[in-house]
Formats: sequence, structure tokens, C-alpha cells
Amino acid sequence: MSQPAPGRATETADFDGHPPPILKQAMDLNTLLRHLQDFRPSFTEEIDDGPARYLIGQELGSGSIGQVIGARDQHLGREVAIKILHDGEGLSRDGVARFIAEAQITAQLEHPSVVPVHELGIMPGGMPYFSMKLVKGKSLGDIINHLRIGDRDLTRQYNYLARLRLFQRLCQGMAYAHAKGVVHRDLKPGNILIGEYGEVQIMDWGLAKTVAVSEDGSEEPVATVRQGSNLNAFGGSIAGTPAYMSPEQARGDFGDIGPASDVFALGLMLAELMTLTRVYRQPSFHDSLRAARNPLGEVDIKALAPSAAFSSGIDRVVRKATQPAIEKRYRNAGEMSYEIAKLIEEQLPPSSIKRTLETLSVDVASGQAPAPRRTWWADPRFWLGVGFAALVRLLAHAVIG
Repeated sequence: MSQPAPGRATETADFDGHPPPILKQAMDLNTLLRHLQDFRPSFTEEIDDGPARYLIGQELGSGSIGQVIGARDQHLGREVAIKILHDGEGLSRDGVARFIAEAQITAQLEHPSVVPVHELGIMPGGMPYFSMKLVKGKSLGDIINHLRIGDRDLTRQYNYLARLRLFQRLCQGMAYAHAKGVVHRDLKPGNILIGEYGEVQIMDWGLAKTVAVSEDGSEEPVATVRQGSNLNAFGGSIAGTPAYMSPEQARGDFGDIGPASDVFALGLMLAELMTLTRVYRQPSFHDSLRAARNPLGEVDIKALAPSAAFSSGIDRVVRKATQPAIEKRYRNAGEMSYEIAKLIEEQLPPSSIKRTLETLSVDVASGQAPAPRRTWWADPRFWLGVGFAALVRLLAHAVIG
């Protein structure tokens, strides 16, 4: 890992307060590491040099390229999560670039369904890290497992409509990522955290890739150090979770991987969330990979749960999302989110306004004038209520008197 030249201070701003040129665009890996070396915050290992900023706690989990530990930020007085590279990854230039790119991608996806990143830095031993919001709650995988065994509290909490709402928030987060040119590539229930207050957080962007976005897109594309270092090309070994892979990802067709690949994973997750049955249940990694490479067709949730009752809309969304042919799926998570929103609306109890609009639409379709509606002053129930209120008031005065 490159070290800064002795006696040379890294420029952080010019006299006008503007960032140096290297910070205005996706910088290369070596330049970024030199820049971070001069701004290493103290951990518990450096308490001899003064109060440590981060007090390290317990390990919280492990992702595709790093592990997550709990910590307390002494400067801001809050609990955070810190992600560091797995042992040995720091020796690989590509591994370091992937890790830093994960931090940059997550930080630039500023959406309620993406965990906020606070800081990117270098640990005392020279290993990069990034700190982020500590999300307390359960993974979607844990919730599905508890629903499978009939957990009463979670079954009441996550009824049919609640599951659709949760899934739509997940789709909205991924829709924003796709609009920014980011493909997650490892969407699965274990990478979705549900906070204690219902927040949906998409985690572990370690396998994410940036792809081209349309020129008319309203969102600025994500930029990472991998682009600045010419390391962003697809290729290498197949990475991800076979039980939730799209066919093109499982086959290693890297040129075909895009937002529709995430849509396929979302379709598998929606089927599992609604039926509590995993689509690919093969006993081993390689068996799951073979099944993912050559799906027999789109997923049929009625076959997954024959005794369950689902609306035809759910079945339609799952079928379209899990089409083996890329061009037959939703193009991105935004299109899928729109379909889920319509399904949610269909499940809501009709309001008086909605009933009125539906009645008017039926009248217009039939060519008949709507039936005359009684005004409030002509409704006997109104005058009955007025009389009852007056009687109550007279009785009250009589009792007080």
C-alpha cells in the first residue's frame, strides 16, 4: 500500500476553500489511499496519543468482502457500525479497491432504504474501513424464518398487506440504485435489515457494479475508485448467492448483468416472502447454481404454496420478474415497484371518495345518469341526530338545576 512522501502534507483545500482537483472526480486508488493516510482517526489501539475516537465493540456480522463490528463514536456520542476488510484482502489491490468502492457506492445512494455511510478512512495498521449507521432489528431472512414456524407476534405484524408494503420499500430503494447506475448483484433476505421502527435497509453492496445509465436520466451516476483505476470491468469468478441469482449471473454472462438481474432476485424474494417457501432449495452450492443457470420457466407461486390464496396480481408480478429471458422481465426495480403499489391500493379498504368515483365510473360506462343523492338537509337521520342532541342538553340542564 503506498505511503505519502515524507514531509509532504496532503492538500485538502485551496485558499478559497475549494477541494483539490483529485476530489472533484473519481480518483485513482493510490491517490485516494495517500489522501486518507493523513487523516486517520484514532482507535482504541492509539489511546497513548490521546482519547480514542472509536471504541471497538463486538462483531455484528460478516459480508461478502468484509466484517462488521460495533463501535462507539466518542466525538459524536453515538453507536455506529464499522466495516473492515477480511484478513488477507488488504494484500490485493483489487480487493482494497472493491472495498472502497462499496463504501463510495453506499454513501452516494442517499435513500431511506440504503444505510447511511458516515466516514471512509484508514485504520492504524493501514487497513481501510468505513463507518455507517448502526441498524438494530432483524434481517428479512430472520423474519421469514419466524413466519415459517408460526411466530404469532410476527404473523400478526406481517400480514398480507404489511408484507407488500415492506417489499415495496425494498423496491423503491433498488429503483433509486438502478437510476444511479448501480446493480447490487447479491440481493437476498439476509442482506435486507428491517429496523425496530419498520425501516427497510439494503445492506452489503460489496458485489455491486456500476453500469451505464440512460442519457435522459435525472440522477447523477455513481462514481467510484474502481472507475478511476480501470478496475470496474465485469469478469472473474461467479460471485453471489445461487439461490437468488438470475440465470445470466449464474452462467457468468457478465455482459448481460444489469438492473433486470436484480429484478430476478427481487422476484424470488417476493415469492418467498408471500409463500414462505424458497424457490431454489437444492442441498448444495453447486446444485443451486445449476438450477439457477437453467430455470424451467418463470416462478409459479401457486405451485410453491398450493393451499395458499393469493391475488392474481401477485402471481403476475412474480412471473414477470422471474422470466428466464431478460427482455421479458421488468427493466428495473422502478417498474416493479409501480406494480406493487397498484397491488397495495387494491388491498386497501375503499373510502367513501373511492366508492363515489367507482360508482360514477360505472354510471358513465353504462351510459346512465348517476342516481340522485339525498342532500344532508333532506336526510331524516340528520334531524334525528339534532333532536337527540337537544334532548341530551335539556336533560343535562335539568340535572344541574
